[in-house]
Amino acid sequence: MNRSIQSRLILSASVVLFCFLGLAGFVLDAAYKQGAQSALNDRLQIHLYSILAVAEVSQKNRLVMPSNLSEPRFAQIDSGLYAYIFNDNAQAVWRSISSAGETIEPAQHLKPGQKTYTKTDKNGVASIALHYKATLESVFGQTTPFEFIVIDSTLGVAHQVAGFRSVLWQWLGGIGVFLILLQFWIIRFSLQPLQNIVSDLEKIHQGEKQSLENHYSDELKDIANTLNRLIDNERSHLRRYRDTLADLAHSLKTPLSVLTGIYEQKNLTDIDKKTIESQTLIMGQLVDYQLQKAAAKGSQTLSKALDIKSIVQQVTDSLEKVYAEKALRVVCHIEQGLRFKAEKGDLFELFGNLLDNAFKWANSEVRIDINSSNNTNSKDIEIIIEDDGPGIPDDELKNALRRGIRADQSVKGHGIGLAVVNELVSLYKGQLKSEKTASGGQKWIVTLPKSLF
Repeated sequence: MNRSIQSRLILSASVVLFCFLGLAGFVLDAAYKQGAQSALNDRLQIHLYSILAVAEVSQKNRLVMPSNLSEPRFAQIDSGLYAYIFNDNAQAVWRSISSAGETIEPAQHLKPGQKTYTKTDKNGVASIALHYKATLESVFGQTTPFEFIVIDSTLGVAHQVAGFRSVLWQWLGGIGVFLILLQFWIIRFSLQPLQNIVSDLEKIHQGEKQSLENHYSDELKDIANTLNRLIDNERSHLRRYRDTLADLAHSLKTPLSVLTGIYEQKNLTDIDKKTIESQTLIMGQLVDYQLQKAAAKGSQTLSKALDIKSIVQQVTDSLEKVYAEKALRVVCHIEQGLRFKAEKGDLFELFGNLLDNAFKWANSEVRIDINSSNNTNSKDIEIIIEDDGPGIPDDELKNALRRGIRADQSVKGHGIGLAVVNELVSLYKGQLKSEKTASGGQKWIVTLPKSLF
């Protein structure tokens, strides 16, 4: 089946149109045929009344009719219009000149004042017969019942209906073709905004445009905005990958230069060996940090809203096993049903680094508080993680959070985890702050804008 929306709409509309026109044609045809039949019945009644008007009864109760009637067809043989009058004994007492050689049986069961229509066949031509029972009164007050019969051919009605039917279907066919062409134009006009989006996307692919413009119809503006966000996300990821590779290449220059210089020496001292070990460790940390930085997805338009409590629970369960010998007390308060739209790996990286740092340096307790915070303009998610350890000196805290920091400049014991956390929070348009607790430990406050997604 053709997957084109335009073809489907045209086909569906054409089917509905043909069904409607077909039903309308049959209804109009039936209505016209019924109207023509009713007109024939009315003409029969008029002919009947014209005969009743001139029929008289003599003194001897005999029917007296004039030689000529007002309708000339009654005087023409085989004209298709016939008239008969029967007495109460079913004997024909009068017949029109046109009925010569024709016979018909009276209805007989009619009562005075009653009438009925019957179908008959005269010389192979379908006809309609009107039977009417009337009681005529003579000038002497005597009454005599008679049955009047008027017959007319339906051939004229058939020709009339056939002519109307021919004109009707010609007009309906012409109207159908016109409406199909009209709906084809309307559908193409209505789908033009979609064609514009496709054309603009192709221009973006060719590098002629940077984003979709905002001139589309109201129904497509949300789609255009979503596509623009997807394009921006992909460009941001590509830019991050390129920056990461550039940072990695630049950061590895110094360790490689050191190793190259030591390699050129003939005899390696213990200091040289320690230098090689430290530079190798530095290179490993650099690679780890840059890979984690590049793997961070950041805010995604199509990300799924994740349950924060279940993610934190998985991370704390793992860390309690790793640091089981410390027997730490974990106090966790997380708002029920709190969800955040993000990549699952990013949240595991965020909570994993913060909680691992807290578990590593805590003396006896780690506190976790995660709730929704109502700011003036938006509803954010506030994450607070604190420990009762020694904390990070204020003069070294900035270096620990600096993006792209060289591993040999990082705070001893804190590695690259905090720098990765800082990078992730920035990707999600959030804020990362650090404070000292009352016990002297470290308190991390992460604010993520929930309404941004």
